[in-house]
Amino acid sequence: MHQPEKPSPSEIRHQLDILRRSDTFTGSDRLLSFLSYLVEETLEGRGENLREAVIGNAVYRRDPPYDPRIDSTVRVEARRLRKKLNDYFALDGRDDPVLLTIPIGSYIPEFTVNTPGARDETAEATEPTSGLFEKGQGASVAILPFKALSQDTVVKDFADGLTDELIYAFGTEPGVRVQSRSVVFPFAERQQPASSVAAELGVDVVLQGTVREQNDSIRVTVELSDGKGFVASSDRFDGPTSNRLQLQERIATTLISRLRVDISAMRAHKIGPRPAAVEAHSKVYRARRLVDRQMPAALYDALAIFQDLAATLPDYARGHAGIADCYCDLFRIGTIDRETAFEHARRAADRALEMDPRSADALTAAATVSAWLERDRDAAEEGFKAALAAGGNSRSARIYGVYLTIIGLHEEAERLFAEARRIEPFCQQQDIAEAISRYQSRRFDVFDDGNAALDARHAPAEAILHMALARFFDNDLEGARVLTASLRRNAIDHPLLAFAREEMDAWLGAPDVARRIFQAGDSRGSHFARATLAASVQDEERTIASLSRALDAQELSTVWMRSDPRFDWLRSTSEFARLLGKLEALRVS
Repeated sequence: MHQPEKPSPSEIRHQLDILRRSDTFTGSDRLLSFLSYLVEETLEGRGENLREAVIGNAVYRRDPPYDPRIDSTVRVEARRLRKKLNDYFALDGRDDPVLLTIPIGSYIPEFTVNTPGARDETAEATEPTSGLFEKGQGASVAILPFKALSQDTVVKDFADGLTDELIYAFGTEPGVRVQSRSVVFPFAERQQPASSVAAELGVDVVLQGTVREQNDSIRVTVELSDGKGFVASSDRFDGPTSNRLQLQERIATTLISRLRVDISAMRAHKIGPRPAAVEAHSKVYRARRLVDRQMPAALYDALAIFQDLAATLPDYARGHAGIADCYCDLFRIGTIDRETAFEHARRAADRALEMDPRSADALTAAATVSAWLERDRDAAEEGFKAALAAGGNSRSARIYGVYLTIIGLHEEAERLFAEARRIEPFCQQQDIAEAISRYQSRRFDVFDDGNAALDARHAPAEAILHMALARFFDNDLEGARVLTASLRRNAIDHPLLAFAREEMDAWLGAPDVARRIFQAGDSRGSHFARATLAASVQDEERTIASLSRALDAQELSTVWMRSDPRFDWLRSTSEFARLLGKLEALRVS
């Protein structure tokens, strides 16, 4: 690949004038000032000095001087500028004389003479090159008939129906090619191993599984094997026999979501996976299943997998996106502080976008950083919308829904939750997001709906806590007690749940254990968890003090102070009003 031709300074300045007159940049005077400063500093040979603090003081003229540790304006504006430039050169500026880009991770602009192949070469550079992929038309899969592990007609029919549903679902998924059943099914009859099936059919992976019935419940076990016959990923699903067609569809839809190809070039059928790509994908699958648990130990295990992927395959976007997601989730549950989370998550998300700007995982990771760590509404909404447009991504729809709940847009949030549940029906993160958001929006009636997707019998502890709170504040004390009984006492290694059982007991009229926790000086849990525990025993001084410390630490849970019923008894006080003002000040303007 030849080196792109470099334009002269006069040609670059002429291109800058074209941008100033363009419709894309109409009304974007601040972004144009930002861009002009970057261009001129680079042309004058001072590009190496373009650091965040320097730009902040030169362009935005902060007083006191710009401090990147507490002000994210430059980072936010740089992301908007990159998007504006990408949008412009993709459409109106496609035939302009000079291409102007600002690489992610740098503020030094790059300039290229716009020849017919210049944009193609730029696009090619974003495709992974670590021996993972080759020219091709996406990933190929053979779906063997699922086996019924009994002679029961119902089980056999379910297995056949599930196979049909999987063939249909994978056959409509971008980046995936499914072998015809007429070609594949004879291999099942001969009971050949997965490696032989893959070799003879020339497919990348083989999907197979079993179905059994147990106590009015159907259990499905799924196995994805690579070309050598090794298990790349496996999963298990349980559901009632009462609505078999719906269960088949939910299993197929969830598998599509979890096995989705999130490489934009592969989804466009431009490349295909090599064996190493199948192995990398299986690691992502395992890590994402760990992330789904939303517990500290599981998130750290997932982080280790993603970090290994990023180290061994530095240009594989999904490894970097996973790192960002893990740090964001560890921050969400109060395991790490905001500064640590931001440092690692922003760098990883930017790196993922650099590798694949159209990756739904990468776009979601970047949007989550904007929403949770920068509290930048414009950047967050822009990022989530871009992620959803890039392809079905349940995490993006789910987190965007939570974010809309925070800012009070409950109907839009419910629409996104429905979309996330449609994309991935079996999901613990979804259970948590729905329970928290519906409790915070005071939609207590939803928890009384027998048809609701959230099932308390299988829900994670964080969801159960908020379901129990909803019952309590809806005056269903017996329902709250039943749910509280399933919460473990003093045994959850989760900063937000450290006192979940003790808090619920206090709300339900048994405050002695909660009071003893404060008397003993127990330091477990996040500041916000200690605030809600203090609220459950009507201890105003401790509640205010803990909330103040939570705000100082910028704990994410503090966003719920505006809506959480647990603080209703304090809302009329001047101290609580002061804390709400402090919370509002944390938002990026």
